[in-house]
Amino acid sequence: MKKRIFLLLQIISILTSLAQEKTHKTNPNNITRQGFGTQVDFQIGQGFVNPKVETDGTPYYFDDWDTEGIIYSKDKGKYKIKKVNINLYDNTLEAFYGDGYVFTFFSKNLIKIIINTKVFRVIKVNKKSKIFELFFNDKFSIYRYYNISYSEHSINPMVNRKVNKYIQKAEYYLYSENKLTKIKLSKNSFSKLFQSDKISQQSIYKFIKENKLSLSKETDLIKVLNFVN
Repeated sequence: MKKRIFLLLQIISILTSLAQEKTHKTNPNNITRQGFGTQVDFQIGQGFVNPKVETDGTPYYFDDWDTEGIIYSKDKGKYKIKKVNINLYDNTLEAFYGDGYVFTFFSKNLIKIIINTKVFRVIKVNKKSKIFELFFNDKFSIYRYYNISYSEHSINPMVNRKVNKYIQKAEYYLYSENKLTKIKLSKNSFSKLFQSDKISQQSIYKFIKENKLSLSKETDLIKVLNFVN
């Protein structure tokens, strides 16, 4: 008789545990928390929700998709398309469609892209197709390339990084004879690269120094390129 009572109590205990487990899994608090962050359960049946981490910056060239592009491709020629953007992080051209769909173009099939008067060109570098922005074009061409890094937030107080962040760093290249040459933005290196029979390294250096120009600033860089040109 005692064995039967003991067995019955064990069965009731097991059923109770299963019921509690099922109730915990279907807890409305768990369901409503989905999509609001990472949930960590405590043993008391409640949960703690880490807030969604914000992200500063963007991997895209344009801040929005209110754009119209003219695409020059190797296989389909020239055609227009709306809602396009340059994904600088993945180095691709993308088009936004309804219902949240994004179409990614194969960069190797692209030649040139014009979006809202901005001109981009696909150039092979180390056998990889990369998208460059045409920055300056006259007697010579200067292209700009964006290196994008992604910095993830950290809860470590020593790191002090509360948000995720896309960091853009622009690099400039002189394009000549189907070759890209990286431009070093120091006064000495820049003036040495752009010296010619018509303009000396010393005169370029002097122009930058006397006008207190910073080659890292877009407007100042254009002033110097116009002077050299």
